[in-house]
Amino acid sequence: MQGNLSRRRFLGGCATALALPAFVPGSALGADDTVAPSERIALGLIGCGGHGTGWNLDQIFRNPDSQVIAVCDVDRARCEAAQRKVNEHHGQVLGKSYRGCAAHDDFRDLLARKDVDAVANCTPDHWHVIPAVMAARCGKDVICEKPLTLTVAEGRLLCDTMAQTGRVFQTASENRSIDIYLYMCELVRNGRIGKLKHIDVYLPEGNEERGENFSERDSQPVPEGFNYDMWLGQAPVAPYCPARCHGSFRWNYDYAGGRLTDWGAHLIDLAQWGNDTESTGPVEVHGTCTFPPAGSLFNTPETFSVDYVYANGVTMNVSSGVPGVRFEGTDGWISSIKWRGPLAASRPEILHSQIGPDEVHLYHPSQIVKRTEVSMGGEHRNFLDCVKSRKPCYAPAEIGHRTATIAHIGNIALRLGRKLRWNPEAERFLDDAEADKMLGRPQREPWTLANVDKWIDERA
Repeated sequence: MQGNLSRRRFLGGCATALALPAFVPGSALGADDTVAPSERIALGLIGCGGHGTGWNLDQIFRNPDSQVIAVCDVDRARCEAAQRKVNEHHGQVLGKSYRGCAAHDDFRDLLARKDVDAVANCTPDHWHVIPAVMAARCGKDVICEKPLTLTVAEGRLLCDTMAQTGRVFQTASENRSIDIYLYMCELVRNGRIGKLKHIDVYLPEGNEERGENFSERDSQPVPEGFNYDMWLGQAPVAPYCPARCHGSFRWNYDYAGGRLTDWGAHLIDLAQWGNDTESTGPVEVHGTCTFPPAGSLFNTPETFSVDYVYANGVTMNVSSGVPGVRFEGTDGWISSIKWRGPLAASRPEILHSQIGPDEVHLYHPSQIVKRTEVSMGGEHRNFLDCVKSRKPCYAPAEIGHRTATIAHIGNIALRLGRKLRWNPEAERFLDDAEADKMLGRPQREPWTLANVDKWIDERA
């Protein structure tokens, strides 16, 4: 943690945000290839790891009506590398008019900037919600990496905050702009396989390791320039080792939820979309799995099979294997196996069906991405469009939260080893206090949800 100075900067910089109505900033009015500086959406990037700089920056750069003006990371080397990448790109595109990108080591300093219109949150999973909530309460729109939340409790706070502030929010799920997934879900929603009965979601198995060098799991001195305590944030104090952090944090429950939350954020989301249950969830969950040996650094399931039941009678199995999704109905099935694999169906005519003008048409962003264009994502374009129009994005907070919740309650069922009944409206388990306690997690001071409210109250 950076101490009271950064906190004061945050409070002072956001002091008037709650009093301001939702409006279109002057930086959000341009959309062509010769966009004036005053017409660009000014973005701040929080989290400069491989996905933040290797995916998100590249996609943002494709849109000339946006400009990254500040980056932030608790790892100085990563932050400086991101700053150089931004300066190189914008310097080439904007020429002599370009004034450079700022670098911060505390996200509150970035949020306090009045010249930042919107934030791209590309932090590790346990750092998704708190910066996103604080950004919204500072009057900034947010695009946030998935899986959206660490716990169900965090997700509800995030959704409520976005509703209260009226900020534009995008769960950074590129699959909702991929042509085959959009078409597949439209076919299912329009009854091309009859009444939907069952969904199979396949996620990769295993917990990825940082190469074959097992010494990276041994305690080591914290590298110079890495604020490890702030990286831990709300998580418990733990000895530093390389495998705990960059690249493999998702396989430890302190920071994430393993494959269920990681790949589930993509493929469970498609199941929700096809099932027309984006704003709710299943009512029952149980499953089996294999965990790493007790005491291992990585403790999320390596193999798993989780069964869900929805109130509409649809059943779903989420299991480890080759990634993909398969919908089965009373009159056939349709699937996409492997990452963005081609569609297959029980009958050829299913795949040649046209969606009529009076049928269900799902959210079509302005940029539909072909399956083979793996280097191009539509979530950023959709986000920028909605920052201008003030309309909801294709994956607002509620959708991202509901998808993450399915993974979270699956993990809870696996850890407890028993069948659980779920109330998706109340977001509580039925008659199971032990399971309810796992809907949140203990949070290390000062990075608690309660303190977010205190920070906001103090600045109001």
